[in-house]
Amino acid sequence: MLWRPMRSDDAATASDVANAIHLSYPEDPFVVRDRLAVYPQGCFVLADDTRLYGYFVSHPWVLGAPPALDTALGALPEKPDCFYLHDMALLADVRGQGHALTGLQIVLDLARAGGFSTVFLMAVGDAHGFWERTGFTRYEDYRPDPGKGYGPEAAAYIRRV
Repeated sequence: MLWRPMRSDDAATASDVANAIHLSYPEDPFVVRDRLAVYPQGCFVLADDTRLYGYFVSHPWVLGAPPALDTALGALPEKPDCFYLHDMALLADVRGQGHALTGLQIVLDLARAGGFSTVFLMAVGDAHGFWERTGFTRYEDYRPDPGKGYGPEAAAYIRRV
């Protein structure tokens, strides 16, 4: 089981994984397809020869202005100033085996390769502790926008790379 670049035929299964994990934050499969079309080099899946176990979607973006959930980007911003981790989701049976840390290292490497010094993300549900343990800190300048769909417990996090 390895992280590999996402292919177009992975998008529907990645969306199924996301919706099984993020019950309160469902996103239509078009969101994964959109991110893959807009920034394919930032989309990876954790898979073996027979099954997809997780995925992440990341891309250049604007710090403090996360895209709304369940919404297509269409294009990247003209002047991105950070690398945004839209989602990382792993099925329960592969958690705790280091796969999330390996995926995160790929994200950090992508950010560096793109010339970005900051990775930005929105933590939802019970993910706050994981991100804090991996070197992310709360981005206190973020002002929540209820219209973006992240929920009241969401928090913005950043990590310098």
